[in-house]
Amino acid sequence: MDDRLKRLVEELGAAINDSISASEQIPGVIAQIEGGGYDVLLFLNATIAIMKRDEKPVSLRAQTSGRLESGFNLEDVQFLKSMHISVNR
Repeated sequence: MDDRLKRLVEELGAAINDSISASEQIPGVIAQIEGGGYDVLLFLNATIAIMKRDEKPVSLRAQTSGRLESGFNLEDVQFLKSMHISVNR
């Protein structure tokens, strides 16, 4: 990833964080939970996947197998594998 794209992705992450922090609803709901005697720890995980538009999808099956080629791209495959979903047949 080039430096410009890396900077833009960091800016996107900061913008997402700022929009959540600026929410008027979130602090109110947290205050209600804390008012009920609970501590609140909020962890958010955002995954940002970036792929050049001209990249070809990843084939999950060999074309010579007689099966149709998958339309999954590399990020799809990585996500499915992270969820422990087998992508090979």
